Amino acid sequence: MDNWIKVYKSGNFIEAEMVKDMLLENDVEAVVVNKIDSSLNFGEASVLCTASKEQEALTLIQSNLSANNE
Repeated sequence: MDNWIKVYKSGNFIEAEMVKDMLLENDVEAVVVNKIDSSLNFGEASVLCTASKEQEALTLIQSNLSANNE
């Protein structure tokens, strides 16, 4: 997974999946790396995208989070 950049992290796997799905819907290839220990509910899920789409992904995430907080 060379040239993949972490653009989002969360302690909630479902939230990370929702961000990944939003990116995919906007033609930004993305994956979730789940490092949450389900028995202890500890860790984080990271959303990664290709380095070439990093800025686009960050902009989409920021605008999506802002819209959800209003």
